[in-house]
Amino acid sequence: MTDPRIISIACTIFALLGAYSLYTGIRRMRDARRVGLPIRWYQQTALLTGIEYILLTFVFLLSLASQQGYLTPTLRNFLAPVYLLLIIPAAIIAGLVIRQTILSARKNNARRTALNGVRPAQASTSPAKQHRLSKRERQEHAQRQRERRKKAAVARRRRAGKA
Repeated sequence: MTDPRIISIACTIFALLGAYSLYTGIRRMRDARRVGLPIRWYQQTALLTGIEYILLTFVFLLSLASQQGYLTPTLRNFLAPVYLLLIIPAAIIAGLVIRQTILSARKNNARRTALNGVRPAQASTSPAKQHRLSKRERQEHAQRQRERRKKAAVARRRRAGKA
């Protein structure tokens, strides 16, 4: 990727994406504050993505300036540390974006199951709760479980075309 035209196109794309992501992230934070939900800047994926894209834009610009000879030989000696100062935070921010995406996906999944009224932990009575139940309640619970399993087996057979 030594063609300066490709680097300049990539630089432009990253700059535009970064500006748009920054704008979107700031707008979402402002809207959340209006509603009364405090959102930290490091929890806002659009803002983090925008910062990451802007850092990568600077890396591309430095690469372009180095290739075109805009930097003096003395400045080229300091180019590697500057690259590291830009790439390492961009990588850390990319990790934060991935982490935040995973956390929000888990939160949405938990919220969705809570809205459906079925929680995996509450699907069956735990052994500790069964000790507290009376003998009759345990029998009723076991009967409900048997009926539920029978219905599930019938539904599986029906779907498989065997019923």
